Amino acid sequence: MRLKRVLGAVLSGAMVLSLAACGGGGDAETTAASKAEEISKEAAKETEAEKKDDAKETEAAKGGEEINKRIAYVVGNLGDKSFNDSGEVGMNVLREKGWDCKTIEVGDPSKADKWEDMILDVIDEGYYYIVASSTYTDIILKLAEEYPENRFVIFDDSKDESEIPENVAFIFYAQNEGSYMVGQMAAGMTETGVVAVNVGMDNPVIADFVTGFVNGVQDYDPEVKVIKASVGSWTDPAKMKELCLSQARDKKADVFYQVAGGSGGGLFEACKELGTWAIGVDSDQYAYYKDSENPELADVILTSMLKNVGDSFVAFFEDVENGEDVWGKLNRLGLKEKSVGYVDNEFFQQNVPQEIRDKMAEAQEKILAGEITVKSYYDFANEAEYQQLLDSVAP
Repeated sequence: MRLKRVLGAVLSGAMVLSLAACGGGGDAETTAASKAEEISKEAAKETEAEKKDDAKETEAAKGGEEINKRIAYVVGNLGDKSFNDSGEVGMNVLREKGWDCKTIEVGDPSKADKWEDMILDVIDEGYYYIVASSTYTDIILKLAEEYPENRFVIFDDSKDESEIPENVAFIFYAQNEGSYMVGQMAAGMTETGVVAVNVGMDNPVIADFVTGFVNGVQDYDPEVKVIKASVGSWTDPAKMKELCLSQARDKKADVFYQVAGGSGGGLFEACKELGTWAIGVDSDQYAYYKDSENPELADVILTSMLKNVGDSFVAFFEDVENGEDVWGKLNRLGLKEKSVGYVDNEFFQQNVPQEIRDKMAEAQEKILAGEITVKSYYDFANEAEYQQLLDSVAP
């Protein structure tokens, strides 16, 4: 129930009744006053009941007793064979563990004016935990203030803990570390000395992917150049394909890394047409495409940078079940927590020379040991510094 908004309507109704009483006789005044009093009492009872229920939830969580196990997972659309689908894998695991998980596909940014209402609908349905990516951060923070009795998880975003509300948890992935690893491979595999990283849309998280990738390429071979471009959409594979074909023709790029959600399929199509190599993102995209209606696209995907979104959901809600202190916090997950990495499958081993694989494994060990600190977009003082990095490696 949208309690705050309903209470506002109830109180307004009480005021209308009081005003009507002022304009009428004594009987009307008595009746209106009585009704207003009854409405106020009901509202007070409902508020008190909500507070008690919330307190019970909190105590149950702390004591390891049965807790509210209803989760709403908010995504644009499933079927991206990447980020959103990885989260759904985690939801399926939680379903098997007895959680009531509902996935809400709210559509692309053209439907942004409907997003808040769609999330409100699942709150009305009684879903206690709302899980949504950085795309919906502003909406989630607004609703967290309006619905303090609910719990909200914002993943793939970062915020200073002093600014995180007590009923909100942030999950942030060190995508720069995973991107560093595949950047190393791209630098080792290129024959032209030019590689590309193409994104769906620009935002700080995506810029962190790009920063780590560039860092990995340059540490492997400072002579290798990097093109970075944006499609401007998470759902336009046709535009992505044309972009890659142009980069191969005009800039001689021959290894392509996609960080583009549903648009990424166009990159794989272009690589198949060009006879060049591709790098997937978020999930094992070789495995996804091998079992798809276009299995031939799998054979251009050397590896994928992994962001184990689904695994992070399972681990997070296991912590919730165990009464761990996760709220009001930034939960950072990287190589150390096995939340990012790269796919090391048979196809990767058959097509990437041992020397390059050894270099990647060595870099990973050094990151874990603290001997390598991967550059992050979040370390730049401003956007101009990030742009300087891109300009310094452009062909």
